[in-house]
Amino acid sequence: MAMSSAVEQLRALSKEFDVPFVDVALIAANAEGARPLRDYPRARMQLRPVGSDEVWQIILPFDNEQSRFEVLDGALLFEGEPVADVVALENDDVVLTYLRAGGRSITLNTHSRSRCTGCMFCPNVIEDASDDTLTSESQLTELLEWLQADNGWPDLSHAEVITVCSGCFHYPGMAIEHMSALRRAADRYGFKGRLHLLSSVLRDHDDLVRLREECGPFHLTLTLECFERRTLLLKDTKASLTLERSAEIMDDCRDLDILCDFTYVAGLDSYDRALSGLSYLAPHVGTFPRIQVYQAHNDYMRRARHREAEDLRYYLRLRGELETVFEPTGLAPRSWENYRPLWYSRFAGRPVAGPRV
Repeated sequence: MAMSSAVEQLRALSKEFDVPFVDVALIAANAEGARPLRDYPRARMQLRPVGSDEVWQIILPFDNEQSRFEVLDGALLFEGEPVADVVALENDDVVLTYLRAGGRSITLNTHSRSRCTGCMFCPNVIEDASDDTLTSESQLTELLEWLQADNGWPDLSHAEVITVCSGCFHYPGMAIEHMSALRRAADRYGFKGRLHLLSSVLRDHDDLVRLREECGPFHLTLTLECFERRTLLLKDTKASLTLERSAEIMDDCRDLDILCDFTYVAGLDSYDRALSGLSYLAPHVGTFPRIQVYQAHNDYMRRARHREAEDLRYYLRLRGELETVFEPTGLAPRSWENYRPLWYSRFAGRPVAGPRV
């Protein structure tokens, strides 16, 4: 009996778990990474999967000699068979600013994200850095003025959210002062949307009150990442944040009209612990959490992946279970918020709509 091709095996998993083939293929690529390409440690790519008219954004590490994925002749191949056309590809460096959702979402790396080290699985240690630390309101104002001019915008009134993606605030006061300065700077250019911060240092009720008072409409994403081996995998300032405390913080945020969710990296925990922890947190979130597929960028990082997560079925099972877990919340993922998710084209039987990039 002839063995089925690797792509046929992906299609079989698609049928077994009732997950669209495009989602299965992109989840598999995230989990495996790709064979080395040029001198890129990882790359931002826009892909048009086979059988799809849409272009998707994906970021892949390029340091796995054993990966079944490779980029060749303008296509992403899986054991030699094309699964997507490569529309665009560039080195994934840590830039000072970039846009999502057609410019409605602005992300800033204004506090040296590239210099933040300590978490075993973080790609910061291998990415080229093009960011810097901006500490004053005047520096932030200059950045926003440049951003506005560079994009030909009359002001920032169209933007719905400005995100600071940083792990370098060591104390609550530092985070609040930076975001408060950003609010004042953004106000000058007509921005009325939410400020968004990814951080693990804002925990106390009084700090959250100050955050809301000084920064206006706000979205806080707790950088929780995993539930097991936290002292091994995370830097100390993250590892000390417990599951129970995270739920309390999210409850406090809801009372203060602060949107709150968390980041989680699927593949670091055992399956049972992943499901139980995410199920515990689901009733407390204000928006759908950033649940990402674990990406290993070298052999050292590959050792951090839980043994159970070496099987693609781990992610497909978890995806299905979490659709049931989050159904009562009425929340769903949005493509542009997460480039390595468990959901691409469909969530709980419904299309994942909106911009992909």
